[in-house]
Amino acid sequence: MNNIKRAISFLLPGAISTPGGGYKIILEHANNLAQKGHNVTIECPVKLDTKQNLLKDLNFLRLYYKRKFRIGYSCDSWFELHPNVNVRWIWSLDFKNVTPADIYIATEVRTSIYLNTYPVDCSKKFYFIQDYENWFVTDDVVKNTYHFPMTKMAITNWLIDIVNKEGQPCALAPNGFNTHKFYITEPIANRDKYTISMLYHWQERKDIPTAIAALKIVKEKFPQLKVLVFGEMPDPQLPEWFVYYRKPNDETHLALNNQAAIYVGSSKIEGFGLTVGEAMLCGQAVACTDNLGYQEMAKHEKTALLSPVGDSQALACNIIRLIDDDQLRFKLAEAGNAYIKKHFSWETAHQSFDNVLGL
Repeated sequence: MNNIKRAISFLLPGAISTPGGGYKIILEHANNLAQKGHNVTIECPVKLDTKQNLLKDLNFLRLYYKRKFRIGYSCDSWFELHPNVNVRWIWSLDFKNVTPADIYIATEVRTSIYLNTYPVDCSKKFYFIQDYENWFVTDDVVKNTYHFPMTKMAITNWLIDIVNKEGQPCALAPNGFNTHKFYITEPIANRDKYTISMLYHWQERKDIPTAIAALKIVKEKFPQLKVLVFGEMPDPQLPEWFVYYRKPNDETHLALNNQAAIYVGSSKIEGFGLTVGEAMLCGQAVACTDNLGYQEMAKHEKTALLSPVGDSQALACNIIRLIDDDQLRFKLAEAGNAYIKKHFSWETAHQSFDNVLGL
């Protein structure tokens, strides 16, 4: 291992005051690098729009001071950062605002556009790709960023394939899971098979309506069905037999994952799908859609049951199979748990990430 200590700056797209899967991965890597003695800075901009607009800039200015002095911009409320990781709330990701570093890491498509303008050698520029991020910009813009002169790395093979199709190399830097936060406390065979868990998220790509429609079908067959839901939104409109937990702390989240026998994932597209792996680590059998992110962990009939994206009837059928067939549910829960432990350790993930950075 290279023992030279480096100054490393992660370029984020905004505040990290609320939980997010992509943010969680970045912060885990930041902690690991700080633990190894590197000087790590996380740059959080209030403004990503490069266009000049007086009204928008006044609103950004208000937000800048509001977060800086009142509601916060860091992850203090939901993630424990290493004390040597410095989080900065800055106006924009313009080079003049960012801490000088030996290594700059873009963590989202729009941050890569800023990094591409930095007057530093391209050997100092890295692009960490966690999803196909076409919800803020067009497909053409996303694909153009893959041609920027910087080292690319992605969390999954399906994302690497997209970059490769643009004629660009891309290294694999897989995700890891925190087995100290997600583990089995309630034996798989002891759980109430009518208790299900799922994530609620406002993004259209998460396709929560398909999950709800599927669960309504299951509820007709099993009136005793109970659904435990966790998420960030203050008051989602859910059926009365759903129990919603907003921003559960680690202890509550672990308890939910161990109370439920089945986890349901309905996303149309996922970069990876952390909650599926977390559910597997906690001993839940998984019924989910067949998007490419989930498929990094969910192998049909081996570690999970998969159904076509958007097909609530097929998803419901898989949930019903897991409820009807105890042995299948136990088998998939055990296999999923073993698969995550074998293939997604943080030790391996950090080593891969550090290797790409040349550390």
